[in-house]
Amino acid sequence: MYFRLASAMTIGVLYMASTAQAATPDDRKGILQAAPNKCVALHKGRTCYTDVTFSISAPQVGDYCIRDSNSKKILQCWANVSHFEYMLAFGSAESVSYELISKTKRDVLAVTTINVNWVHKVRNKKRRWQRLF
Repeated sequence: MYFRLASAMTIGVLYMASTAQAATPDDRKGILQAAPNKCVALHKGRTCYTDVTFSISAPQVGDYCIRDSNSKKILQCWANVSHFEYMLAFGSAESVSYELISKTKRDVLAVTTINVNWVHKVRNKKRRWQRLF
């Protein structure tokens, strides 16, 4: 009987600890997601174009904005929402990070990056073909 009571209490404490840990503010992974989060250009240095869909799942109802991390330019804002989506016509030659911020506090809640990759590197040497005939 004592063993059952002790094991039930242990399971209860572990469950409470795991749910409390998941609710911490450091767990920002699922708040802002971008799909696709990679863009592939043919050659290095070329602009990569794609349509990116941001899915936002904020911890509570409030006023939120998405902005560019480098230029701090606000792309879109929403009022009194907790779940929303935003479609962006992405075009860049290098990787760009985006932030989800609280409109009232200006706190950064989450960050996601659209990585730009390429298929071919730019060659500095020109290929010289020699004719045999």
